[in-house]
Amino acid sequence: MEKFFKNALKVSIASLVISITLYVVIIGLFLLSVVTANIFGTVIKIIVPILTLVTILGFIYSFFIKGKQKIPFLTLNFVSLCALSFGIYLAVSFQGFAP
Repeated sequence: MEKFFKNALKVSIASLVISITLYVVIIGLFLLSVVTANIFGTVIKIIVPILTLVTILGFIYSFFIKGKQKIPFLTLNFVSLCALSFGIYLAVSFQGFAP
């Protein structure tokens, strides 16, 4: 585990893979009509903090990547942070509109 965290490229790749997987889980649960609102709300309360921490960790580790791979990983992690922030903003903004 110690060797894993010393390699910034591996940490950044793992962060992006986990982030994309969690985004797919969120969208998949949202699109399923079988899932009730209570289950979806509970899953969101669990996934969003994990997604936030993983994305921030990947973004920070992207600064320590050496070579030409630094810019793409910084950009991808930044876009992931922006998407997460925008999603949280929308959830807070439209919270009063739900019946």
